[in-house]
Amino acid sequence: MDIKPWIIIITHGTFGEELKRSAELIIGKLEDVYCFSLLEGMESKALIEEIGTLLTDAPRESIFLTDLYGGTPSNIGAYFAKRDGYSVICGVNLPMLIEAETRRSLGEWESIEDNIISFGAEGIRNITKIIKERRGSA
Repeated sequence: MDIKPWIIIITHGTFGEELKRSAELIIGKLEDVYCFSLLEGMESKALIEEIGTLLTDAPRESIFLTDLYGGTPSNIGAYFAKRDGYSVICGVNLPMLIEAETRRSLGEWESIEDNIISFGAEGIRNITKIIKERRGSA
């Protein structure tokens, strides 16, 4: 049996949970996508322990998506990257999560990190500029 990698999202507040819900509105139910929230007053050690418990059953090819580079969620991801060799990408957005799930469902997980980053960056656009260019007034 082929076990698909997991997607583990760690964010400040409940951003990751809402991101998952938004993705599910677009592409349907997401299986083996786990969200962890760093809430006000929460110790990072408690979150590390909670995530560590989940990881006992996680496939090694699983990936972490975190919100802010240098923030506690990304530092926690870096801890697991260093300890266990997981991939960690920060700056998570909706296109990145959808791309990760799409690639995972197609079995195209090899070198997924660059694809996720590229897809996430391509989703960032200046719509006002695009409209002006299409009208020829740029």
